[in-house]
Amino acid sequence: MSFLNPMMLAALGAISAPIIIHLLNKFRVKTTEWGAMKFLLDSIQKNEKRVKIEDLLLLILRCLLIALAVFAFARPVLKALAGSASESGEAVAAAVLLDNSASMSQSLGTGTLFDLGKKEIAQWLDGQPSQSLTTLYLVSNKTEALIGKPSKDHGLFRKILSEAETTDHGSEIAQGVRLAIESLKTVSDLPREIRIYTDGQAKAWLKSDEIIKLAKENPDIRIVPVILGEKAPENAGIVALRTDGGIVAVGQPSRFHVEVGNYGTAALESVSIQLAVDGGPPAGQAIIPRIEPGATQAASISITAMNSGPHAIIATIPADAFADDNKRVLAVDVVRQMNVLIAEGNNQAPVMDRDGFFLSNALVPVPQEQISRFYLATLSLSASDLPSELSNKNNSAVRAVFLCNPGPLNPTVTQALQTYVRGGGNLIVFPGPLANGDDWKNNTKLAEMLPAEIGQPKDASPPIAFQTANFTHPVPALWNDAAHGSLSAVKFSRYVPLTLKSGAPRVLISFSTGEPAAVEWSHGEGHVVLFNSTATPEWNNFPLHPAFLPFMQRLMGYLNRQNESNLTLVPGETFRKPMDASFKGKDFSILRPGSDTSRTAGQVSATEDQQYFIRYAATDKAGAYKVSIDSEAVAMFAVQMDAAESDLRRVEPQVLAELGNIKPTDAPSAKPRMVVTKEFWTMLIWILAGLFLLEAIMAHRASHAR
Repeated sequence: MSFLNPMMLAALGAISAPIIIHLLNKFRVKTTEWGAMKFLLDSIQKNEKRVKIEDLLLLILRCLLIALAVFAFARPVLKALAGSASESGEAVAAAVLLDNSASMSQSLGTGTLFDLGKKEIAQWLDGQPSQSLTTLYLVSNKTEALIGKPSKDHGLFRKILSEAETTDHGSEIAQGVRLAIESLKTVSDLPREIRIYTDGQAKAWLKSDEIIKLAKENPDIRIVPVILGEKAPENAGIVALRTDGGIVAVGQPSRFHVEVGNYGTAALESVSIQLAVDGGPPAGQAIIPRIEPGATQAASISITAMNSGPHAIIATIPADAFADDNKRVLAVDVVRQMNVLIAEGNNQAPVMDRDGFFLSNALVPVPQEQISRFYLATLSLSASDLPSELSNKNNSAVRAVFLCNPGPLNPTVTQALQTYVRGGGNLIVFPGPLANGDDWKNNTKLAEMLPAEIGQPKDASPPIAFQTANFTHPVPALWNDAAHGSLSAVKFSRYVPLTLKSGAPRVLISFSTGEPAAVEWSHGEGHVVLFNSTATPEWNNFPLHPAFLPFMQRLMGYLNRQNESNLTLVPGETFRKPMDASFKGKDFSILRPGSDTSRTAGQVSATEDQQYFIRYAATDKAGAYKVSIDSEAVAMFAVQMDAAESDLRRVEPQVLAELGNIKPTDAPSAKPRMVVTKEFWTMLIWILAGLFLLEAIMAHRASHAR
């Protein structure tokens, strides 16, 4: 024990005052003889012992009062090494971290792990003295400071804690620990600790090395992990849902790829997967016969698409303790008809001799009488007609523009193409005899859009073939399976070399020599694909090969999915959708997952280059979000939980044990520092008041005749 005001202890000498007074009173006794005295002597002799004891007790009590008063004003305290505060109710400065990632929504029957965490924190707070300082953070891969500065307002802490909710964010602890340490650095007179309430999911501790490093750099801040729940439950979850193959169109069978992971210790048998549209009855089903522990199995489910417009595709499996990953949602924009413009270098030639003839037939592979009902519609034109067609309000459904053997392009054409692509369109370029690499390079806007520069045409003798295996791009990935044929017979006798630009171009397919045959990248909100040869048999036999049709169909499907990739977000990602200028300044509303009513969420706003967008950032919950303007649905997007959240396996115990073993001596530069852990001022004042009352009663009795 030590004292905050040790100089006050000098006043202990005042204890001698009541002793001196007592002695003086004892020796100042006068003896008076009077007649009846002999009758009182017998009574005095009988009470003398009791009176002496009472006087002695009163003396001791008065001495004790003075001693306690001196001790109280000297302020006795208990001190300990910083960071050694226990959970014994001593005052601390504590940063409370509550995991609110998706895995914390695991059911315990009567509530969730998150509910249990809030209860445990509330019970801990009940045992804290009023001098304790607290902060509160919700931690995931997006840490939120609910109370960022240490505060004694425990009532506010309880209120904010009770209102806290889980999100569908991924798990991460390190970021929260880093912020908590910064907040506790402002406190120096109390033991400091960080209390982490979490389910112990291993994924959350992937940066444990960083956490341990922070702990060693700040050894006087104790880190206390509190693992909720008894053990990780058996769990199966949907970890992937996406379209597979072509475009999702009205009246066309559409295939969806679903993956289910088994994160338990026992194999799963006959796992049923159901697909529904917009929460309706099941529209498709598949059964995975068996999934081994730790394995993932996929299923392909086909459904006939619904009405045109935005829709939510919902995949479900049987429920378990972690219900959030038993459902996964995909947003799709179902097309009634998709327009494709094919700009040809020889638009005036006979139909069969045009640069886009084979391409048109591959995109619309149906008899003449069915063309009007097919979801893809092609329009052949010259490049000079592109500006008027792209600005045509009736042509808003243009999903792709093909440039086939383009000659020199004037600035008006390239400006129209760049505006179209940046707004979310797709451009596919097939060079040919009319293409000139120098002209393309000098055309600034065209050069900005293309993912590679083209060289001078080059002859190949003997002809070069496509690669035949190890396809990494989704478009040719179909031919990784020999059951779908081979591309080995596709030969190129002439091509233009492609020099990839810096940035993020992606090789779509290569030659057997390793040279890129087609590359693609994103430009603005859209995508650009550049081939190195013609779309006619003039330089290669690809248009005559049976694979040309599925290749082009898969390319269109891929580009459409790339556009729709903006419709599938991770929790916390901002949704952006390009809009026509006519929507400028209009309010849009959002129907969130689990809600029955739409709420106004913002306005259509413009960027510096006068592109108009809907932006929405409150995407913490997984599920479908419906966007409306003037009560009309204009978009739907989906938020998908991180698939890694389905793996509920816990962190290794030695990681947590290492945190507990960190002492101040672990850091050579850190000097052990004593801090106050408990004060006795209040307790001594109350004891002093009680003794004062007792002394007054005893003194009152002593003042009467005895």
